[in-house]
Amino acid sequence: MSAAREQVLARIRAALGRGEPDPERTTELRERIAQHPRHIEPAFGETPRQRFRQKLEAAEASFAELETLDAVAAEIERYLEAHGAEKRIATSGDDLLRAIEWPASVDAQPWVAGSDHRVSLTTAYCGIAETGSLLLVSGEQNPTCLNFLPDYHVVVIKAEQLVLRMEDAWDSLRASTRQMPRSVNFISGPSKTADVEQTVEYGAHGPRCLHVILVG
Repeated sequence: MSAAREQVLARIRAALGRGEPDPERTTELRERIAQHPRHIEPAFGETPRQRFRQKLEAAEASFAELETLDAVAAEIERYLEAHGAEKRIATSGDDLLRAIEWPASVDAQPWVAGSDHRVSLTTAYCGIAETGSLLLVSGEQNPTCLNFLPDYHVVVIKAEQLVLRMEDAWDSLRASTRQMPRSVNFISGPSKTADVEQTVEYGAHGPRCLHVILVG
């Protein structure tokens, strides 16, 4: 646990009049979290791929399926041309994205603080078939700002990163990391709001376009 996080928790314990956590109680709570019961899970007849695509498109995201990573650069270039967007992309630092070979017509560079790119390219921790959502986690190679600041957000994930339900996503995340990331975000479609006169507007508080590329 980081020093800053421990300081925050210490202040909360002091405000509640509690001392240091009891080791036995801590163990009990950790076991409870590890053995949390699953709730009722609705059934669906589609395959995970079909469900994932249907839900994404219902939320006004666009979707592409590719067999190999070699085709990703051409698909992204096609997408940007179709939307009249500049071929200047800020990318996260994931190994999956570093393996993409870009044509000379596309300027794809790792994100740096203060950049003004209108297009971002990231991966996701997983895709959730039931809701058509993406689970994205922050980290040294995954700045959260890439998920929310640019106008166009392109996400590349592998087929094996699809899970059936939200509960499966949390189970996988708990099992794969020693402590939770600083930020965990679920994204289902582009940013939109209907607060003003019930008229849907895109890009109100995040990307106005979301394109998901499933590889494999």
